[in-house]
Formats: sequence, C-alpha cells, structure tokens
Amino acid sequence: MKNRTMYILAIVTVVVVAAIAFPLYVKSQHTTFRAEVTDHITMLDKIETLQIRKITRISSAEEEEVRLEDPKQIQNVLKLFRDIELKKVKEARPLNDLPYYEIRIVINKEGRFTEHFGVWVYSENTISTYNGAATRDAFGDFEITNEFNFNELERIFNKLKEDAA
Repeated sequence: MKNRTMYILAIVTVVVVAAIAFPLYVKSQHTTFRAEVTDHITMLDKIETLQIRKITRISSAEEEEVRLEDPKQIQNVLKLFRDIELKKVKEARPLNDLPYYEIRIVINKEGRFTEHFGVWVYSENTISTYNGAATRDAFGDFEITNEFNFNELERIFNKLKEDAA
C-alpha cells in the first residue's frame, strides 16, 4: 500500500511540473520584433543611421544599399516591422532565398556609446536578428507568425534608392 501511494504521488508531481513548465517553454519561444529590437531603444537614445542592403547574389559584389540618417525616414522603415510576431527557430535562412535584405541600425546610447542591431529579412516568413549589446544569444533566428508584407519592404527600399539618386 505504501509503494502504491508513492507511485501516485510521483505521477501527480510529474504531471504538475509538466503542466507548469510546458506553457513557460512555449511562451519563451514566441516574441515580437518590438521585444527583440525596438524595446532596446529608450527615449534618450538617438538612431544615428539605418542602412538597408539588398543582397541579390551570394557574392557581395552585387549589392544595393541605402543609408538613412533622417529620423522621420528611419521611423517609417521601422514602422513596417512594428507589429511582427516571431517564433524562435533553429535556423531561419534557406540557402536559396535571394534576394534578401540586411538592415543595420546604429543607436547612440544617451551620447555615451553606440549600439548596433542587425536584421536580416529573407522572406515573408523568415527573419534573423543581431543585438550587438547582448553577451549571449546575440543572434536569433525566427519565423514570422503573423502577416508581413515583404513586397512593402522592397517598395520602400526602391523608393529610398530613387530619392537618394
């Protein structure tokens, strides 16, 4: 009788621990673009530059680039990513996803130092991020779980390129 009680107690304990741990694990796999990038920018910080590169070939010789320093234009680009919901994956970049966009953000942290963020948008459903200030987990690969308009990013890039010319 005593062994039976111990088995039941062990099974109940395992079920309770699993019921608590599983939702926490699932929640840790989901995040947003805002949490990964823009929440690291405070009101006292200034975005110095935002650089967008369109990579059309594996070799770096065929790249197009736009560099923004106007805060209004930078906010318009970041607004496109504002509501993106993400799910952490092991690897986001398929080898044949060309073209893709690389976005580099340089932030002046309260006039004391600069911080760098990188975002690689491979398609409507895959994205990678880099946080230069992170000591661990600086790189993150994600699947976009809600709607993201990749063509809008391309349209904005082409418009900015025309304006710069």
